[in-house]
Parts: sequence; structure tokens; C-alpha cells
Amino acid sequence: MEFGGELSRVYMPPGSEPFPKGFIAKTSNLERRPLWGSPKKLNSSRSLFALAIGIKQKVTVDKMVQKFLESNFAVMLFYYDGIVDGWKDFEWNDRVIHISALNQTKWWFTKRFLHPDIVADYDFIFVWDEDIGVEDFSPERYARKAM
Repeated sequence: MEFGGELSRVYMPPGSEPFPKGFIAKTSNLERRPLWGSPKKLNSSRSLFALAIGIKQKVTVDKMVQKFLESNFAVMLFYYDGIVDGWKDFEWNDRVIHISALNQTKWWFTKRFLHPDIVADYDFIFVWDEDIGVEDFSPERYARKAM
């Protein structure tokens, strides 16, 4: 540092530069974005569907995920058995968020990954049980009635 009547230069170690304007926001969301360039289309999902799953419920989970994706929900899957690759045969696999931790409960996942800063932008958050069917449930109709 040089001193001469006023502070004329301040040394800043590499990596301590301020972030560019607009980089920091009060809230975030779970929307996926490309590593570079602008996103082609922003998903305007205002609702989130989160589910703790195991490979034994593959058929039931497929029905749930399809139904909520069709209703424009963001989908987050919590794998408590660690078998993430066992779901790659579903067409929706690349459209959902995957988080894996062995032998954890849905509330453990929810507490750690659905932080208020992340979910604040959503109107509806469904934290579902993998054994609850969706055959007669309409996420769109439910959301419409709740508004």
C-alpha cells in the first residue's frame, strides 16, 4: 500500500476481486443453465416436485415424474440407495436434478437441499412419498384450486 495524503492504491490478492454486477442474487432456483452462453429457453416452472427414491420403486416413480414434468414442475430426485445410473433408461433422466446419499431419509435431503433461498421463488413445493400414487392426482388442478 502507498500512503500519500490519501490511500492511492490498495493491494488485493488474486481471487479477492469483487464479483461482476448482477452475479450475486438474494435467491436462486433449481433451473439448469448451460456452462456458457445464454440459455435457449428459461423454464418458467413455479412449482417443485421432490421425491426420495430407491430403485425398487422404478415403475411408480416413472409415473410420478412424468405426471409432474407434464405439469411444468421442476423435479428433484433424492437417491437414498445410491443407484443413480439405474434410471438412465427413462427419457426424462436428463431433465431432472439428481442427488444421492446412502441411507438418508426424505427429510434429511429436504433439510439440506431445499434451503429457503432456493425454494423461495416457487409457488408450490411437493415433497412426495414414493409409495403415493398419482393416477388420480392432477398437479395443475391442485395448484389452480389453491391459488
